[in-house]
Amino acid sequence: MNKLLSQGEVDSLLKGLDTGEVDVIQDFDDLGEDLESFDWATRGLNVRGNMPLLEVVNSRFAQRLRGSISTSLRKMVDVTPDPLETIKYGDFQRSLPVPTSMQLFKIEPLRGTGILVIESRLVFSLVEAYFGGSGAGSTKIEGREFTPIENRVIQKVVHMALTNLMEAWEDVHPIKTEFVRSESNPLVVNIVPGEELLISTKFEIDLNRPMGTIIVCFPYSSYQPIRDKLSGGYRDEEEVSQLDQAWINSLHEKLIGTEVGITANLGRTHLTVKDFLNLKTGDIIVLENDFKAPLIAEADGIPLYKGYAGRYRNKKVFKVEQPIISRA
Repeated sequence: MNKLLSQGEVDSLLKGLDTGEVDVIQDFDDLGEDLESFDWATRGLNVRGNMPLLEVVNSRFAQRLRGSISTSLRKMVDVTPDPLETIKYGDFQRSLPVPTSMQLFKIEPLRGTGILVIESRLVFSLVEAYFGGSGAGSTKIEGREFTPIENRVIQKVVHMALTNLMEAWEDVHPIKTEFVRSESNPLVVNIVPGEELLISTKFEIDLNRPMGTIIVCFPYSSYQPIRDKLSGGYRDEEEVSQLDQAWINSLHEKLIGTEVGITANLGRTHLTVKDFLNLKTGDIIVLENDFKAPLIAEADGIPLYKGYAGRYRNKKVFKVEQPIISRA
């Protein structure tokens, strides 16, 4: 796979294809292990290289979460972040067992929904540790939902984690987390289509022995508005303001020359079907509005101005008296 053809070999190959002297493989199944899968969605996507500040955020989050859980348990725990991982959402769903503690939350001002996954094993370990145990967490959950006590521990951990997450992001790009809901079946949670990408990080929780993991996931698209920041590029506020104003001015110039149609409704009335069918040339239709009342000029169905219809230099005109809505 790593060997390159010389120019002479390339020329010979192209000539052989033209003359039919080179055999072309028709059945790719015969190649076996020589084939490699190529995923166009993820090939060349290096999150750690393109957005290195995400690693900084995860490190800060791990430090703050370590302090919060240690204070809550009154026991020293260790929180270790794993490297960032990019995964399709459908694959991520299928990798989680049922039940799993999935906590959905908003990440304003970024768009999209984040996921906080607390491994079942960690839930049991924390329950045991809160009540004075060693945190070994040997309980099995297969076939049942979380108990009220387990759910209470989950809520406590979620509250700490979301608060710590805001603190970790504060110096990079301030966010506000808002809890949405909790789910135990990953297959009913569809925050993005299955083919879209997530950026996830596992955080290993240790109390003398591994207790379990917490996974924090964001849709890859949520990071798009702040990719420059996460890449480590620096722009001061004045530069950003100038760029925004330049974009606004450019958009204004393109829109200001756009033509729009304006209509003025002269009036309305109601006719019976019989009267409508009997209309003929020369009949007068009496409108409901007063001829002295101002008319309404509309653009695309939106009322804009009040004014009066008239004639100027043999042309029908509309004289604007006052705007109905203010223009930004």
